[in-house]
Amino acid sequence: MSLSAVFRLRSRRTDGLDLKWVLVRRILLVALLCMTGGALLVLRDVGREAASQNEEAAAAVVKQLGLQLIRIDAALDRADRFPDWEVIATYVLHPGQCLQYVAKASGKSYSNCLGMDTHGQVSPNWFVNAYTIFPGQSVVERPLQHKGEVQGIVIATMEASAIAGRAWLELSRLLGIAAVMILAMCLLVYLAIERSLRPTAEILSGLNRLADGDLEHRLPRFKMTELNRIAEVFNGMAHRLETTTLERSELARKLVNAQEQERRHIARELHDDVAQRLSAVNGLAASIKRACQHAAPSAARQSEELVTIASGTMRSLRETLTYLRPPEIDDLGLVTSLQNLVEGHNRFANGETTFSLETNGRFDDLPAEISAHVYRIVQEGLNNAARHANAKSVTVIMENSFDGATSAGRIDLAVMDDGKSAAVSHDGTGGVGLVGIRERVYALAGTFAAGQRDGKGFELRVSFPVRESGEEAA
Repeated sequence: MSLSAVFRLRSRRTDGLDLKWVLVRRILLVALLCMTGGALLVLRDVGREAASQNEEAAAAVVKQLGLQLIRIDAALDRADRFPDWEVIATYVLHPGQCLQYVAKASGKSYSNCLGMDTHGQVSPNWFVNAYTIFPGQSVVERPLQHKGEVQGIVIATMEASAIAGRAWLELSRLLGIAAVMILAMCLLVYLAIERSLRPTAEILSGLNRLADGDLEHRLPRFKMTELNRIAEVFNGMAHRLETTTLERSELARKLVNAQEQERRHIARELHDDVAQRLSAVNGLAASIKRACQHAAPSAARQSEELVTIASGTMRSLRETLTYLRPPEIDDLGLVTSLQNLVEGHNRFANGETTFSLETNGRFDDLPAEISAHVYRIVQEGLNNAARHANAKSVTVIMENSFDGATSAGRIDLAVMDDGKSAAVSHDGTGGVGLVGIRERVYALAGTFAAGQRDGKGFELRVSFPVRESGEEAA
């Protein structure tokens, strides 16, 4: 993968919008809660209905037995036929219900039960056991009174499995209908929300593009007043940010270019004036040494010391001139200058750290100022890695994606090491060197990032546009 592809990959943003799924899930949760509440109400009503049936059956039996006693008193019925249980109890029974009459005087008991209707009312055992928490399975007792005396007790009961079977049947119907309705509602709600939130996807895409540095992107007008207001604020903010960034880039470009021009001027003055004077002093001291070598040995020794001092000053001056303006940038080009810079770091590291340079693309036609910026960025990156990284290897990767049709390209630059990256000036936020790099990148209207790598080490990444027709990047 090329370096430019790595930059594009790392700056990619997620355009997915999950707001509609959040809303659908919440609506589904509310629907499930409502369905649960409805199921609880159905179970409660079934239990109450069973209790009501027990009350009605017991009341009906008491009434019929009371009428039979009245008929016996009126000689309309025989006493030996009391109670006429089969006739009385059979027609009031419901499936799963039992009726019992216990005579008070004799203690004799009469009972009758009706079996369960197994069509559609068979419920699982776990449901029968769980359904015992609902009311409705209690025994109903009604006294039979005649002439102010209690003749017996009528007891009506309903089997728990019968009540659970009814509840299971009602619940199955409810849950089936509710499930279909909830699925249909979720589908319709999703479609409605998805349609309503389509503009927000465009807003999210605009925010991602703005975060990636595309300050020229603008949002269109929307039909909804709220979204249209968001678009207006976004466009205004993007315009102000674009204007401010351009002004800052222009100011930074002028300041950095002025700095490079001043360095070039100082280097030229030092080379043309101070260097020539030091050369003259060195030559004069050597001449004095030769003239006084026999006549005045002490003066010859002092002249030799003067020659040593002048030579050391000349070496220091050459190093200063190289730092102010490396001569090979103008004479040999950017790539050769960087190769010499990397070789110098390898010599200084003495094998403890390996420095390497990888290039891809053309760099011969870059403007002089841009070449100087690239050299300074790489120089500061290598110095930072050499001082703070404690790394085994440091790699510089530079790529120029030149487009011959437009005579324009983009330079992607990275300085990577495998060190600890623990120093303050090496963490991507502090240090005068990184601040200087950031200002140069802003001057080139580019992007700058520095921080820990995915694995181990530190990485400095720079990317900026450039024209190779002699124009400055802006």
